[in-house]
Amino acid sequence: MQGEALIHQVHKGLFQPEAGLYLAPIRHHSPACAWAVRSMIRELKPSRVLIEAPHDLAHLIPHLLDPDTVPPVAAASLLDQKSGPRLAAYYPFCVHSPEWVALREGAAIGADLRFIDLGSDAKMMASDPSDTGPRALVQEQGFDSGDYVQALSNRLGCRDGYELWDHLFETRLGEDDWRGFLGDVGAYCAALRAATPQDEIIAGTDPQREEYMAACLRDALAEGVEKGPVICVIGGFHAGPLLDPTCTAKRTRAADKSEASSYLIRYGYKELDALMGYGAGLPQPAYYQALWDHAEARSSRPDWASLAHAVTADFAQHLRKTGNGVSVPAQVELLRTADSLARLRGRPGALRHDLFDGVTSALLKGEASSADVWRERFTLFLRGSALGEVSEEAGQPPVVADARAQARRFRFDISDGQRRERSLDIRRKPAHLAASRFAHAMALLDTGFATRNGGPDFLNSVQTGLLFEHWDYAWSPGVEGRLIEAAVYGDTVTAACMGKLFSYRHALAEEGRADNLEALVGLFKQGLLAGLGTDLSDFLSEIGGAITRSADFPDAARAMVDLHAIETSRGPLSLHEALEIEPVMQQVFARMIYLCDDLAGMRDEAVPPCLDALRMLAELMRGPGAEAFDGPLFDAALDRVELSDPDPALLGAIVAIGVEAGRKSGTSLAELLSAQMRGSTPNLPTRLAGLRGVLSVAPTLLWTVSGVLGSLDEFLAGLPDDDFLEILPHLRLALSALSPREADQVAAALTRRHGGSAAEFTAHYHEVSAEEAATGMSIDTALRKEIRADGLEEWILGETG
Repeated sequence: MQGEALIHQVHKGLFQPEAGLYLAPIRHHSPACAWAVRSMIRELKPSRVLIEAPHDLAHLIPHLLDPDTVPPVAAASLLDQKSGPRLAAYYPFCVHSPEWVALREGAAIGADLRFIDLGSDAKMMASDPSDTGPRALVQEQGFDSGDYVQALSNRLGCRDGYELWDHLFETRLGEDDWRGFLGDVGAYCAALRAATPQDEIIAGTDPQREEYMAACLRDALAEGVEKGPVICVIGGFHAGPLLDPTCTAKRTRAADKSEASSYLIRYGYKELDALMGYGAGLPQPAYYQALWDHAEARSSRPDWASLAHAVTADFAQHLRKTGNGVSVPAQVELLRTADSLARLRGRPGALRHDLFDGVTSALLKGEASSADVWRERFTLFLRGSALGEVSEEAGQPPVVADARAQARRFRFDISDGQRRERSLDIRRKPAHLAASRFAHAMALLDTGFATRNGGPDFLNSVQTGLLFEHWDYAWSPGVEGRLIEAAVYGDTVTAACMGKLFSYRHALAEEGRADNLEALVGLFKQGLLAGLGTDLSDFLSEIGGAITRSADFPDAARAMVDLHAIETSRGPLSLHEALEIEPVMQQVFARMIYLCDDLAGMRDEAVPPCLDALRMLAELMRGPGAEAFDGPLFDAALDRVELSDPDPALLGAIVAIGVEAGRKSGTSLAELLSAQMRGSTPNLPTRLAGLRGVLSVAPTLLWTVSGVLGSLDEFLAGLPDDDFLEILPHLRLALSALSPREADQVAAALTRRHGGSAAEFTAHYHEVSAEEAATGMSIDTALRKEIRADGLEEWILGETG
């Protein structure tokens, strides 16, 4: 059908009193459309109200009508695929949604309420498979882009489709003539459809959806209209195909079956914001809520000046709470500018875009960046942070109810969607420790509720001695949605966490890593942080089994160190008394002793992890709690390795561990390194291997043990320039084990060795790569050769031939 013909047909055919059919074309979440739908229902008193929403959500209608349900809320649908991830999608409602108003007004007059769109399962399956996040069950085509919108925006001086919509339709909020208003909306949407390429429409699900909706509409009309007409509230894009439902409905109505399960959950303004990725509606929903509330209070058209004043005053008050006040003169200038611009643009008063222009003009402090800051603040304010409420009878998934109850019990504020900060004294306050475990549990379930942004990192063993954890958190519809997705693991937070841990365990087995000790201990730590306690006993047994099968010395050493840290921990990692970790620790210790005998035959690429493992074990065996292990047995194992001709780096590390423990003399270490550096091997870097081993496990021995630093100094001083250049990158790598302070101590010791004083030198640190350093040394060597060839060494270099 040609565009102009379609527009006239829609405008003329929306209301068919002789057939008892009235179509209400709307834009989702539009206050002006909601007002018109309400007026329409109150006047016509229909027998049936049909709404464009997935038919499998109909069982939620009684809960949507419950007085305890307060928008914004959403129907959340979940679909388990035979192959592939679980899919999730949302159908939101807010107070100014035409669909919400239709439900409430229809129920008030006793009308039969029906949802008539394809099921949520069909809509999810038809969505883009590359989308990994939740889908939107409400979509709007063409309102904010396309040639028609752009051309009309240019003609009316609007910047985008959102401003165009407000200019044409939200300015008519409170209008008594619902027929004229909805007729104009229908004509506008028909023009949008006419400007949409037909192949684009056919490629999507619109034809199937419209055929299904037409069948529902045809069936409703067939039931008779003696008790009142049928009203159908639909997205304006679909009005044309539904003008003659008998023609569009080519097949009988599909059975009301769906493979998806659905729940009613709280929703938030952030998720409802069209600019935040939601596929329909309008931006900054708190603004449109204020617009609706204002018109509701007046029961008529808005007083636009009064509304703009209220929004500006509320914005200023909001900013004062955050320490960013707006002076009264600035507020006056903002309102004056916004109103003047609105009048120039042919509007009854300042709309959302006009207010943004007023903010830019009145609050700009001379820099473009400050305008961005103020606009961002205004955007966040107009977006809002409200969360809805759902009646208890709605049957929330148990895991959501449990999470909300725990959040309140542990004093997390979930009354709205505002992000907040909280510090927890996890070692001295039991209530704070319990709150920490709840936050960790929600993190394990990947709900997005809480993020740790400071304090001890027990999973990575970083700063574990700190007293406080610092979190930021916010409850949101996304949190509830991900909790619903986690319900596949269990009906409580604890059960879901256990289920998720075992799903990770199963995934490790599927990947051929069932005995990966690092991964298993990491999962065990996550469970402890989440407060799973004795529920982890089977998990601990699995770790024990993996230990007996481990053939990797570094893995066994890391597991031993981690389990010992857990056993001695207080706070989030502290063990329940019923969890017996001591036998598992002794098991891993015995396995580590057994695997020590394999060190002598390690390949070159396996040496660095073994050095790191030896360092961790040495620190453990001389630290607090070392009495829990058989020290002489460990010493004997290292002695066996030392006598088995191991890699020079491992030999240096083992001797250094003996020196630190007081079992070996410093002289033996100095002699070993001196012998290695004077060795006859043609591979010069190999001569530094022992030093690398020493620095890996006990770097302080370099300057605290007599003869060690001297051996290195003499070795380097005796190298020709070319050999020094060859060995330099390997020397840098070995010395990288030193901290900046330790490097200063080595420099000071070398200075004293050469008769100087550390005070005579000022250290300058520069970021220089190994390649840059090597290039610089090559240039230096070449220059020195040229200088000597010219006999200038004494004059330039201060050297005598």
